[in-house]
Amino acid sequence: MSVAPCKAQKIMPNKSPVVRKGLSQKTIFGGVIAVILLGLYVYTVIVALAVTSCLAKGEECTSLTKDSFTSGMSTTLAMVGGLVSALVIAELAITKPGELPVARALDENPTAQSETILKITTSLYLLIWIIFGLLAFIIGFLQYPGFLQPLTDLGQSWLGLAVAAAYAYLGINQQSG
Repeated sequence: MSVAPCKAQKIMPNKSPVVRKGLSQKTIFGGVIAVILLGLYVYTVIVALAVTSCLAKGEECTSLTKDSFTSGMSTTLAMVGGLVSALVIAELAITKPGELPVARALDENPTAQSETILKITTSLYLLIWIIFGLLAFIIGFLQYPGFLQPLTDLGQSWLGLAVAAAYAYLGINQQSG
């Protein structure tokens, strides 16, 4: 007994079903996961910045302590920060300079709406990664190193990852000769 392929498979074999012509379910699901990870990254950076800011005030601050940034937050910051950064670098590495990252996720003839959604989402994702990474670098590494070690570590590693992302996107490489 054979099972008939679904309507989407007849139209676009070997591709995931298309939702609103232009974005596949796979693309949407991957985007949702990426945004959730970015949200966790932002949350843990904000808490780390608040704790560091409080610790920098010394005895004036009584609302937060180093223990306010739990070991779970520390682990989440390191792990999710690495995942978000890896996603940014990987996408920029396979994107030609001047092109929109993740544009390959669109169909061959995407709708203007799909392109706009992708541009806004990708731009916001990159901008948020840059802003919160830069805050971690400035506050956690430059201004208050060691006050909250996970933030110091993130700030230090983010700078290297940001440079790697720029190199990956711009295609800068050492020329032999």
